[in-house]
Amino acid sequence: MTSKNARRYAAWPAACALLALAGCAGQGSVEDRPAADAAEHFARAVGSDPSAACGLLAPQTRVKLEDEQGPCVQALPGSKVPHDAGSVREVKVYGKDAVAYLERDTVFLARFDDGWRVTAAGCTPNSGRPYDCDVEGS
Repeated sequence: MTSKNARRYAAWPAACALLALAGCAGQGSVEDRPAADAAEHFARAVGSDPSAACGLLAPQTRVKLEDEQGPCVQALPGSKVPHDAGSVREVKVYGKDAVAYLERDTVFLARFDDGWRVTAAGCTPNSGRPYDCDVEGS
């Protein structure tokens, strides 16, 4: 993970806490459900329909993956992103960003004009440090 991305994902816990204190966290099920649906759809598609999973990646995330590992439909299934990450246990929406905690993965998302897109996947907590994500944008 680049230091720029490390700082970005390191800020999530602090940002979440601040938003919770400000009363802005968790916009309710109406806001959470589309992000959760996108995360689950991505998680199911990684192993079974890589083309669909690639279509759910944010543009910068897909570009970085392809620059580093080749065509998305080949690179994504070969990554460390779980092929069956399970269902969403919890999702937190903060304006145009969200984090979805699945059974076997943590997925970061951003809201685009056409819906929620995955900005990072294959993410694991790194004991007090930023998440370590196998697939992420720049």
